[in-house]
Formats: sequence, C-alpha cells, structure tokens
Amino acid sequence: MSCEEATDSEEEILVFAEFEDSVNIGNYRSIHVLGINERHPIIQMDETIFTGQLESSLGTYMFFTKDHTPQSTDPLFDKLPKENVKYLCKANKYLNMKHTYITPKDGTEQAASQQLQQAEKELVPLNFKTVHEAIEKFQKEWESKMQKTNVITDNLHTDQEMMDLTNS
Repeated sequence: MSCEEATDSEEEILVFAEFEDSVNIGNYRSIHVLGINERHPIIQMDETIFTGQLESSLGTYMFFTKDHTPQSTDPLFDKLPKENVKYLCKANKYLNMKHTYITPKDGTEQAASQQLQQAEKELVPLNFKTVHEAIEKFQKEWESKMQKTNVITDNLHTDQEMMDLTNS
C-alpha cells in the first residue's frame, strides 16, 4: 500500500524512527509497535525493547526507494548516476528511540545476580591436551549422569508400585 492509500477501516501512520544504537532492522524476525499515537511509544524487536518520544519534526522526512528502471528525458545530454532513487512518501512525525533494559520489580533480580555470581565462582577451567581426551571425559560424565537418572526413575517406579499395592 502506498502512503496516500487508506481505507475507512484502517489508518496508516508513517513516522521516521531514529535509534540511539546502531540497529539493523533486517536482523529481527518480529517487530511490534505499541502506543504509536501516544507521547512515549514502545518498539519491541524480538527480545529487544526500545522506548521513545514522539515529536513533531522541524521539516518533512522524505522516503525514497531505489529506481531500477531510470529514464532520461534527453539520453544524449543527461547522464544517469550509478544509483537512481524515486520518491516513495513523506512523514511529519519523528520518533527518537532509546534501548531500554527491563528488570523485575521485586527482589528476584538480586537473587538471580547472587546465583550467577555463585555459579561463576564454581566454574573451573578445564585443560585438555587433545580433543579426544576432552570427548572421553565428557562422555564419561554424561554416562554417569544418565546412570544416576535411571536409578532415580527406577526408584520412582518401585515407589509407585508400592503405593499401588497398598491401595489395592
């Protein structure tokens, strides 16, 4: 739909959004805009959140697209540039967006931070001479964890069987 087209059931609002950080919109799978008619809209791109302020611009923001079929009125004297653009549409609104970090309200942030610090203290770097040595070590650890899991599930099955016997 072009900038000038709109039906009775929908309204198209075109704004120019400038992001404080360098943002490549093509890297995001989903983009949600909340409160575009309000003074402080929110833009969520995947898990990244930006808050901004809606302002009236001092001028007009014009949007252009690449013109893949440029035409010259006088092919003899007009030299076409390497890249041609054509007018797409314009906007009079301006969004100044800033990256926003959301944190939990209650004390869960402090507890999570403490857990992370504790986990970092427990981390011990491992040094291996060969890749084969590393694979053997991790394979042995995996097998021992799987055996522990099987013992636990076996115990759960026997406990359930005992409960079934006592209930019958």
